[in-house]
Amino acid sequence: MGFFHSLNVFLDPFLIWSFRMISQPEVGFAMGIAFLCLLTTVIGELSMAGIYFMNKEHFAEHNREMVRHNNMSLRSLLVKNKEGFKALNKQANEEFGKNFFSRIALFGASLWPAFFVMGWLDFRFGAVDFFVPWVGKVGPGFFFVPAYIVIRIVFEKSKKWLPVFRTIARKVSENEETEEELMGYTELENEAKAMNSSQEPEQEPAR
Repeated sequence: MGFFHSLNVFLDPFLIWSFRMISQPEVGFAMGIAFLCLLTTVIGELSMAGIYFMNKEHFAEHNREMVRHNNMSLRSLLVKNKEGFKALNKQANEEFGKNFFSRIALFGASLWPAFFVMGWLDFRFGAVDFFVPWVGKVGPGFFFVPAYIVIRIVFEKSKKWLPVFRTIARKVSENEETEEELMGYTELENEAKAMNSSQEPEQEPAR
């Protein structure tokens, strides 16, 4: 027997019970799929948090440098320094790219439980014929994938009410705090107005 077959045999008693909570096969299967989607989501989110905090300095540095170069590039426009703007904006875009792809990789690390569960579903239900109207014969993954996406979205919107995940979100936010907020053109206009008003000469009082 191969490794994955042995793994599926090992996981089987821990996962199959959720499909047997209700005696009616269709409802039991739906309940089991929902449970597996929630389980993979929770494990994936905890894995993602663990990897993040092992590399928290890396994420904080990229975020800090992205904000710093972005704001410096915009402020260079205030003094009409086009060359400085181009150079700093290029650095800001590079930091944004590093930050973006680091988070894509981080999200990818949260998906590994789903692949193991899909392997187990095929191991347990691969020989079962599932028929869907207007589609025909499908495998168990046909039900798992859309259900996983929906539960993942709902879970993401619910994390602010879940104690452990609320704490994780707070610590991530604290880790990525910067000395100043990321500026946009609205903030740039406000800063330009403040600069212009401070440079206006004071009017002499009328005699």
